[in-house]
Amino acid sequence: MKSYGTASRSSLATLLELRRAGEQEAERGLAAAAAGRREAEANEARLVGDVAAAREAVAMARREGDNVGEAARERAGDAQARRRFWTRLEARANAAVEVLARYRKEDLARAIDADAAARAAHVRARQRREVVEKAIARRQATARREAERREEAIQDDRYAGVRARTKTPTTGK
Repeated sequence: MKSYGTASRSSLATLLELRRAGEQEAERGLAAAAAGRREAEANEARLVGDVAAAREAVAMARREGDNVGEAARERAGDAQARRRFWTRLEARANAAVEVLARYRKEDLARAIDADAAARAAHVRARQRREVVEKAIARRQATARREAERREEAIQDDRYAGVRARTKTPTTGK
């Protein structure tokens, strides 16, 4: 198969190697971004668990406190201490909710954006590699067609030469 020459073939081959290396780099970036997103989602799940645990602690403290108040008359100081304890538990639950909201808004959103950007970069790198592969395929197809045409021309010339030798005019004598 005849090529367009070593310079054009090697330049496309070199470009293809560069594009493949770029795609592999994009794949590594995608893997890192996906791992970061998985870690961020795991941290979010942990924070959701913390919020649920804090809310459950508030609910359990209120249930137990209500039972204490009904069983016996309690002193006003004890009731105030219990309400301050509930307030502290509610503050912890609210803080956990705020931490979760801030985490989702900042860290998780950043991880999701990085993952999306890495996916887009990988798609672009793959498309760039495919463009070079298609250019190489077009050049090879063109070279193949040219070789076939030359072969056909050679065959036609051989056939014309054979016909010219066998069909010489006779004088009729």
